[in-house]
Amino acid sequence: MILRFDEFSKKNQNNDDLDNTRSKNFNIFQKKGFPSKKEESWKYTDLKTIIDRNLSKLEIPYKEKISQYEKKWLIKNFEHNQIILLNGSFVESSFKFENKKKFKIKSFKDILKNKEGFEKLKDFFTEHKNSLETLNHALVSDGIILEVDDNYFFKKPLIIYNFFDIFSKDKIINNKFFISLGNNSKLDIIDYFKSQEQVKYFNNTVHNYFVKKNSILKKFNINNNLDNSYNYHLANIKCYSNSIFENFLFSSGSSLLKNEIHCDLLESFSSCFINGVIFLDNQKHHELKTNVNHKYEHCKSSQLIKSVLLDNSCGAYQGKIYVNKNAQKTNGYQLSKAWVLSENSEFNSKPELEIYADDVKCTHGSTSGNIDQNSVFYLMSRGLSKEQANQMLVEGFLNEAIETITDINIKSLISKLFINRISKVKISN
Repeated sequence: MILRFDEFSKKNQNNDDLDNTRSKNFNIFQKKGFPSKKEESWKYTDLKTIIDRNLSKLEIPYKEKISQYEKKWLIKNFEHNQIILLNGSFVESSFKFENKKKFKIKSFKDILKNKEGFEKLKDFFTEHKNSLETLNHALVSDGIILEVDDNYFFKKPLIIYNFFDIFSKDKIINNKFFISLGNNSKLDIIDYFKSQEQVKYFNNTVHNYFVKKNSILKKFNINNNLDNSYNYHLANIKCYSNSIFENFLFSSGSSLLKNEIHCDLLESFSSCFINGVIFLDNQKHHELKTNVNHKYEHCKSSQLIKSVLLDNSCGAYQGKIYVNKNAQKTNGYQLSKAWVLSENSEFNSKPELEIYADDVKCTHGSTSGNIDQNSVFYLMSRGLSKEQANQMLVEGFLNEAIETITDINIKSLISKLFINRISKVKISN
């Protein structure tokens, strides 16, 4: 598969500096190509092979298509602010519950239209964690920039709707998200994905979050709608003194999904909490890769990932806790538990600790197994069918991760989506 950069660059050329930056990044990507299992961090997700088999006609979108998002795709009976992106392009936003003087929201496309805007973000185009981030630098078309003032608490959650329709077919869509919380501020974000079921596309997104002193950012990734999409999401988080970053992931819907999270705890008493549910059936392939870097003393991190694999699905979790030599009094926790319920399904786990300080408390572990048959027998003796018993036990197993959500309304929303998703699957073992 060959991606053509020439048509895209002609359509999107804004200034020489931006165009040169795009071109340099694209040349780097061409030399590296899509990641393959030869790379250690991609040994469980051979993206190059997956792309070649499923998206051999992948194209760069360079012609804008006019379409309307489906109103029925919006979440009902849940008060929230919203940002809507359709096929990667910013469509509209609504913050009817908030004081609009306390934050600034812009589309990434508008920022790139002027040289001053690009100059402020230029340094972010030099990060190269892998070839997909480099490709994102080269082809980014749109996204959002949200800056929250000091001392402002959002009254309602913000849902970022990522909608994809027929015009995204066989396209590679690249986005960037920049969200910065000022000192002593708070924001809850829900990343929600929905596409037309049979549309194949590849979505490559880079997120950058800055959580300043005494601030709290809670982020929820919801990927539960059954579709035929292929996705890579990279999140870079910077946490400062006494700040909190929470991330919950519900990973279930797309054909392929890899979430990669890099969180830097840069100042004292900053915290990072990553929890999630991976529930897969059919031939879905999902991976979560985390890297929590303790770079200063008195910081805390915790990770709990629960997975259930059915049919021919494949799940993976790679989690790393890094402790710098100056990060004394670190408290780090990491645990992955998986149930593999089919002989054709597969789960891979790689927990890591890299510690250079001596006054720390860090633990990590990983287990995999199957449903306890004694528990199944007990529930069947109380009148449940085997399938009902299996479903109840799976719900209980995964619910431990859902219970880590601290916001009651968001927990209720995700619980409903989870129950609805799991009710559509026949669970046998």
